[in-house]
Amino acid sequence: MANEQKGSSGTSILSLPTEVLSEVLARFASSSSTDLFRAKLCCKLFYEVSDADNIYQQVSLDKFEIVPWQKNHKVSRFLEKCRESKNPEALYRKGVVDFFTDKHEDSALECVEEAANSGHADAAYALGIIYIFVGGDELKRKGMRLLKKSRILKGRVKLCRDNLLALLRMIWVKNPVFLNPTPICCAMTHERKTSSWPMDADEVEESTCEGYACDEEIGAICAALPYG
Repeated sequence: MANEQKGSSGTSILSLPTEVLSEVLARFASSSSTDLFRAKLCCKLFYEVSDADNIYQQVSLDKFEIVPWQKNHKVSRFLEKCRESKNPEALYRKGVVDFFTDKHEDSALECVEEAANSGHADAAYALGIIYIFVGGDELKRKGMRLLKKSRILKGRVKLCRDNLLALLRMIWVKNPVFLNPTPICCAMTHERKTSSWPMDADEVEESTCEGYACDEEIGAICAALPYG
């Protein structure tokens, strides 16, 4: 009996294949970066496995400031590794901050596009806004489709808008393309359904003109932009 108990207690998480262990740590990381950092301190194996790209791709960034007030090289390297591993939230933050502050526009737009393509809802909303502001007719149509897609999920568009505005309030908006947006709507005679900003998702969905709905959306963004 004693031998059986001894044998049964010999199995541990350390005996799992590296690929399985990596996936376990990725699940920890997606809930909390703190859990990941604690796991790295447990043993040499955890430390080595935790450097896998799939872990950095999924790790939560909730505990990291979007715009840090002080430079921290360890944090900078960590976030860079997250972006290299295609972490959607890391790409979204980097892309939006750089684009709205008029830094590296091409690479910034690529970051937002990659995050949006991975299914990041906030990135898809931000990309729609950017396309409408900066593009010609084709990009504006893409932007309208992205905003319309956001509105399909009831209430999600308001959350995405609030998240983008919260991010923009942390920076100085210096990109000149956001100064004078061109209206999309072909008929500017629509009556406002409400006098408050911003509109709720249901009000946007009830609009009879997609162009007008998008004008209302970018109007809400413009009204709150903190220009530098």
